[in-house]
Amino acid sequence: MDVARVERSATREDARRRRPTRVSLALNPGYLNPGGLNPGGLNPGGLNPGDLDQRRLGLRRALAVTVGALAFACSALASPVLIYREGQEYCPPHDRPATAPRITAAQAVERAKALLPKDFCGPSWYVSGCIFDPERTFDSWRVFAQQYKLVNGEKDIRGRDHSYVVLDDVGNCVANIPGTQPWAGS
Repeated sequence: MDVARVERSATREDARRRRPTRVSLALNPGYLNPGGLNPGGLNPGGLNPGDLDQRRLGLRRALAVTVGALAFACSALASPVLIYREGQEYCPPHDRPATAPRITAAQAVERAKALLPKDFCGPSWYVSGCIFDPERTFDSWRVFAQQYKLVNGEKDIRGRDHSYVVLDDVGNCVANIPGTQPWAGS
């Protein structure tokens, strides 16, 4: 039996066992010595310490770009969306002259009811009616309309839609702004 041949075979087998894998290099980059060779004298897969630094830099850049894109997308989704109801039935042109008498809170609510979409205040299986809250600010009326559902004699507004109708002093529509839809989240 050739002893030298057996020793060479054992040395090769030991070198294979000592050879680091790409995973072990990624988890323990200090495994390589500054010369780029592992202690067994083999260059594992042609990787040098500089190659690993370049890979780490690339991964960091990719991670930074991903985090930046995610932050941008989240901020875009979280921002308010301004939508106005437009059209003759929702916000007609100013049909009342500026010299007309100023309207009262009750008249502002009646005017807002007329400008809301058809069946907004029900009655339907989902909506029993609306709660109106007129507010006078800066020589105009802002009327808040909140849908509700009667549950055991109580007005339940959870999950229901709301809307704002803004009127000037004499009752002309300035804006008709729908609320966030219940399924849109917060």
